[in-house]
Amino acid sequence: MSSLENMFLFLDYLTDTQRKRHIVGGVLMSVSLFFGGLAFTMMTVKEGDFDENLDS
Repeated sequence: MSSLENMFLFLDYLTDTQRKRHIVGGVLMSVSLFFGGLAFTMMTVKEGDFDENLDS
């Protein structure tokens, strides 16, 4: 439980002012958009695309 408590204390420290909350929120949104775009790309890539590049 100590590690969970330390995590909450760290998050409380990160978001103690409005400016820090905006920065942390922007970073979290950027990371989530990056991984969302990566997941979308991986879902839309056809399996045949990889095999075609190996033959040449």
